Amino acid sequence: MPAAPAPRTRARRTLAALVCVLALVAGACSGDDDEPFPAPAAEASRTPVDGADLGPFSLDTEGMAGPGTPLGGGLDVPEGAILLGVPFPDLVGDGYRALLLIPGDAVEVFSTVSEQAGGLGMDADGGCVNVGERVACAGRFVDRADGESLTVELTRQVAFAGVVSGMTLRYRPPGSADAGSEPPATAPAPTAPVPPLMLPDGPIEGPADDDVARAVRAPDDPAPTLEVGSRLVGLPGPCPCAGDGWSFVVELDGVARDVVAAYARQFSDLGEVQDISDQLRDEVTILGVRVGEDSPVAEVRAVVPDSGTAYAIVTYATG
Repeated sequence: MPAAPAPRTRARRTLAALVCVLALVAGACSGDDDEPFPAPAAEASRTPVDGADLGPFSLDTEGMAGPGTPLGGGLDVPEGAILLGVPFPDLVGDGYRALLLIPGDAVEVFSTVSEQAGGLGMDADGGCVNVGERVACAGRFVDRADGESLTVELTRQVAFAGVVSGMTLRYRPPGSADAGSEPPATAPAPTAPVPPLMLPDGPIEGPADDDVARAVRAPDDPAPTLEVGSRLVGLPGPCPCAGDGWSFVVELDGVARDVVAAYARQFSDLGEVQDISDQLRDEVTILGVRVGEDSPVAEVRAVVPDSGTAYAIVTYATG
């Protein structure tokens, strides 16, 4: 298990927060005073993954990165977890969202992320519960002095619709206007040790292309299909949206903008599909499009480097 990052001094964090507030105007704020964004980890910093790391999951390891891979803001992928694709930066500010597959102990992974957040000066609020064949963890970690925050959702479930074992992170850097809010009411209170929910012996395979989110979506939710020009990475998981919902990551091998638009059109029943927004940061183009105004809301976000692999995350938030 990787050690938690050493705490930063309050003086350095306060200075970083002041700089961040000013830099947000230009969209160039750093979430960590030693590690500037954008978040996508360089190939050299990604920990390679092979089939043995996946345990019972019978999945293509391409597009995955193992423990120790930096996420941004001083956080990294914990032991027992695997990053799917890359962290997906926000179009405004320097926060990001990430989806992780959890082959290891789900509660231990959540505890490790809690320790990392605490090492960065964030106060922990959250925990895990076990109900039948489902473990759910939720946490909101906030530094009240500078607004830095991390929202975590983790679900492990073994059901007829498929296996879910994923965790999402939503990081907001110091100076973020909405990062200092109270924890969500749905976050479990810290509890006694939760009995582990073991994964099946395997092999656990990915979902069908004609219903990518079958294992995670509610019956009334749309059934997203895999678009031409993309390949599913790992398995779908929770939504990195500080609420209920689901998400999945795809590798883009077609024209990125066209594939992003195609995924957005799958949710056109929610409202008008807006134009795709884009921003260029250090040779990485960030694309984003949102469908819907209230709840539910779908969003497609992609990172497209000048050289290297492009990825997108599709999220569906129900509240």
